[in-house]
Amino acid sequence: MRNLQDYRRRIRAVKDLIQVTKAMKTVSAARLRRTQNKVINFKPYATRIKYMLSNLASAIPDAHPLLGETKEEKPLLLVISADKGLCGPFNYNVIKEAERFIKEKEGNFRLIVVGRKGEEGLKRVHPIEKVYKNIFVKLNFSHAMEITKTLIDGFYKNQWDSVFITYTQFFCVGRYSPVTERFVPIEKVEEEEMEEYIFEPEIKLVVEELIKHYIELEVWRILLESSTAENAARMIAMDQATRNAQDMVRNLTLEMNKLRQEKITKELLDIVTAIEAMKKSRT
Repeated sequence: MRNLQDYRRRIRAVKDLIQVTKAMKTVSAARLRRTQNKVINFKPYATRIKYMLSNLASAIPDAHPLLGETKEEKPLLLVISADKGLCGPFNYNVIKEAERFIKEKEGNFRLIVVGRKGEEGLKRVHPIEKVYKNIFVKLNFSHAMEITKTLIDGFYKNQWDSVFITYTQFFCVGRYSPVTERFVPIEKVEEEEMEEYIFEPEIKLVVEELIKHYIELEVWRILLESSTAENAARMIAMDQATRNAQDMVRNLTLEMNKLRQEKITKELLDIVTAIEAMKKSRT
């Protein structure tokens, strides 16, 4: 049976945990604000670049190997996860989405994973080509450039002929979900949506630079969205953990007070019993 000292010890421990969860929530909220603003400001530009390349894929599909139809004979799946936990089902959902997509496509996928948690979840069942770890500690555009170089080099070396990406799409603080998108080759647009472009100096040079720029921007956008969703998930998880811990403190305090009251009542009964016994002995 617990005594008062046990209750006090547990309450102190839970209160210390509350301080940790509150601090983690504050840090995640600050990071969320920074990355959320970047995502909101960046999306229109990235969307327009993608639209331009989709037009090129429709008008001149032979201008570049990364434009046109997807063969999917040697597909690559890039999975964006987190390096740390304590963010609710964030990593679990990404891993399950990647596994679902691989099973649905029934292809012999090669995997590149961003994030330690994705590696831990997928390496048991799928061989992984390369892992990028700890890039979200201080995320910058050079990480997107490095990943882009890996994707393009592998494409030119015929290691893979198509690339898909599984990541967490961010909509708002309370809404984000894992999704898998075709990345390259770039899809065509509908015929009625096509636009005409004039190229100067040469179409191949323009398309080469434009595609590289697009892939870097798209990888950067996806990294930003995933980081934003991770911070939102961790902020919500830490907020819920704080609330649960506060409820636990209240329950423990209530139980401790009941135990203290029982102890006081028992001592009072002992005193009253002793007084009554003394009165009877005198008579």
